[in-house]
Amino acid sequence: MTLQNLNYAHRLALTMTALILLAAVTIGYPLIYSQFSIMEEQFNYNGETLASQVAANSVSMVFSEDQQSLNNLVQSVATQKNVISVIIIDRDYDLTAASGPQPDMAILHNEANFYSATSFTGSDNQVWFSAPILFKEVSGGVAWIGLDKSPLIKNQTIVVSSALTLVALLVCAIIWLGIRLSQRLSKPINDLITAAKAIGSGNYSYRIDDNNAGEFADLEEAFNKMAQGLEQKLTVEKNFSRFVSGPVASHYMTRDDSEITLKGERVEASILFVDLVNYTAFSNKHTSEVVADVLNFYFSEFSDACHRFQGNVDKYIGDCAMLVFGCPAADAKHRQHALQCAIFIRDRIQLLNEGRKAAGLPWMDIRIGLAGGTVLAGLLGSAERLNYSVVGEAANLAARLCAKAPQGGILTDRAFLNLLGDKTRISTHETQRIQVKGFSEEIETLVIDELITT
Repeated sequence: MTLQNLNYAHRLALTMTALILLAAVTIGYPLIYSQFSIMEEQFNYNGETLASQVAANSVSMVFSEDQQSLNNLVQSVATQKNVISVIIIDRDYDLTAASGPQPDMAILHNEANFYSATSFTGSDNQVWFSAPILFKEVSGGVAWIGLDKSPLIKNQTIVVSSALTLVALLVCAIIWLGIRLSQRLSKPINDLITAAKAIGSGNYSYRIDDNNAGEFADLEEAFNKMAQGLEQKLTVEKNFSRFVSGPVASHYMTRDDSEITLKGERVEASILFVDLVNYTAFSNKHTSEVVADVLNFYFSEFSDACHRFQGNVDKYIGDCAMLVFGCPAADAKHRQHALQCAIFIRDRIQLLNEGRKAAGLPWMDIRIGLAGGTVLAGLLGSAERLNYSVVGEAANLAARLCAKAPQGGILTDRAFLNLLGDKTRISTHETQRIQVKGFSEEIETLVIDELITT
C-alpha cells in the first residue's frame, strides 16, 4: 500500500509521527551524547583521582620500604566501589604490593609511567590508571588502579533503552493523537465527499448536518446552500416541464436571457392535430370533474405517443392537441415519425375505447389531421410570457384537415405523402379534392389506413 492509498487521517498521523521522530533524533542524540561524555569524564576523573591518591599516600611507605603499610593501603583501596585491582611497583620494577588481576607486564615496566600519569583500556571492560610515586621529583615507583567499566556501560545502556522507550511511547501517543485529530479534521472532508457523491447521483435533498465550527461550518453552509439551490432548480425544471414539453425545456433551459428572443426560425416540420369528437355534447352530459378526468386520460395518451416518436407537444387547445415533429430538435425523418405517431394514436385509442366501453367508463373517439412543410418555429408572446409554437401554412392545413377528418380516421394531403419517399408505403382510401378555408386552391386529401411494412 502506497502513501497515496492511505486516507487523510492516516497520512496526517504518519506525517506527525515522522516530524516527532525527526525532532526526537535531532534533539535527543546530542543530549544522549552529552550524557555519555559526562559519564565517561566522571569515570576517568575517578580513576585518575584514585590513582593519584594512592600514589600520594604511598610515597613515605615506598621510600621507607614499609611493606605492611603498603599492603594495608592496597587492601583498603581494593574494597572501594568498581575497583578490581590495586598495584604498586617500585623503581626496580618489582611488585611491592598488589590486589587483584594485573595488566601486561610490558605496560607496567614502561619507563614513562614513573614520571607521568597514564591510562589504557584492557580486556573485559577493565580500565587502568597510573600515577607516579614522586618525592622531590625523584620517582620511587608507580601506583596502578584498575576499574571495572561494566557498571558505566550498563548505565549507558539503561540511558539508551530509556530514551528509546520514551521515544516509542511518544510515537505511540502521537500516532494515537494524530489519528484521533486527523479523523476529527477529516470527518468534514469525508462528509463533503459523501454529500458530493449523493448530489452527483441525483439526490439533491442530501444535506450535511455535523454542527462544525470555523471554516468547516462555512463550508457546510455553502454546500447546503448549493444543494438547496440545485434542488430548487430541479423542482423548477420538473414543474417547468409540466407546462412546457420536454424537448422545448431542454432546448431553452441551458440558454441565458440574451439567447432567448422572440425571433423564430424557418424549419421543415410535420404537424399533427388530434381532436376529441363530439366534445361539446360529451361535456354537457357529464360533470366538470368527469370531463377533466377524460381529457387528462386522452391527453396523456397523446403525449406519450408523441414522445415515443420523437415529437413535441406544442399545446392543448380545448379538446384538441397539437403535436409537432422536427423542431425544436431537428429530425430528418419528421414526416415518417409524424405518420407513425398518428397511426399509433388511432390504433391505441381504438383499443382503449373498447376496454372503457366494456368497463362502463366514459369514452370519446378521435380524428387526426396531418400535414407538413416549412413553418416558423420559435417563442411567441411577450417578454413576460412566452410560448413555443410553430406558425405557417402547414400548421393551418393540419388543423383544417383535422376538422374534416372522419371519426376515428387520419386525414392528410397528397403533398405530405409524396414527400415521404419510396421507402414508406401506406394504404389509403377516399381520395378527394376539398376546399380548405384559408387556401385558394383545393387540397387533394386521403384517409390513411395502414403503414405497409416490407
